[in-house]
Amino acid sequence: MQNKLRTILFTAAAACLPLAGHATIHTYDNINLTTSPNPSGGNSDGTGVWFNVLTGYSESRGYFFPNPLFADGQFFLVMDQTYTQTEAEIYTQGFFSRGNGVIYNSPSNLNPAYFGDGATIGSASGYQSPGAGYTDLGPTFGNWTAGEHGYLGLTIGGTGGAADYGYAEITLNDDYSITLVSMAYNDVPGSSITTVASAPEPSTLALVGLAAVGGFIVRWRRR
Repeated sequence: MQNKLRTILFTAAAACLPLAGHATIHTYDNINLTTSPNPSGGNSDGTGVWFNVLTGYSESRGYFFPNPLFADGQFFLVMDQTYTQTEAEIYTQGFFSRGNGVIYNSPSNLNPAYFGDGATIGSASGYQSPGAGYTDLGPTFGNWTAGEHGYLGLTIGGTGGAADYGYAEITLNDDYSITLVSMAYNDVPGSSITTVASAPEPSTLALVGLAAVGGFIVRWRRR
């Protein structure tokens, strides 16, 4: 009887312990911030969308840069108007020495890679060398086209070990402004993450539901 009770207690206690290496995907949906034109291209003007995938911070800022400027997991989306053609760009505002960066397309194409819905972002994705690539999404350079929805692969940390992998869900608008839709990361170093489109806000779902009900009533009356 005592052995049976001991077994039950041990099983119950084990069930309460967290699973070793169990991944938690941290997701921040429905951000929907869009970059304003930056006449200095981000070099001396903080106008754009700032976000930190580790903390969930995001905001649309004007001229002044945030404090701190550099933080693990922090990035800066820019609508760069220093060129004749407006460029859409992303800057890494994390610490390069800690492995923070954007996943580039390849060693011969050092612009941020494009990832679609359901893509796996991990150690085998694109080219990963923090701080070694370029910032352009498009149109003159880069791998994105106007009006395109997709994901930027992000690495956080990893010096002397594996990086955390995450993504920023964005829309590259026709005027080459960038809308940050959502962001997410996997808190288990070295573990991959799968891109998932941001879920609609509850209010949006409610409107869709009302529209469906209204359509049903109209069809019923016609019958």
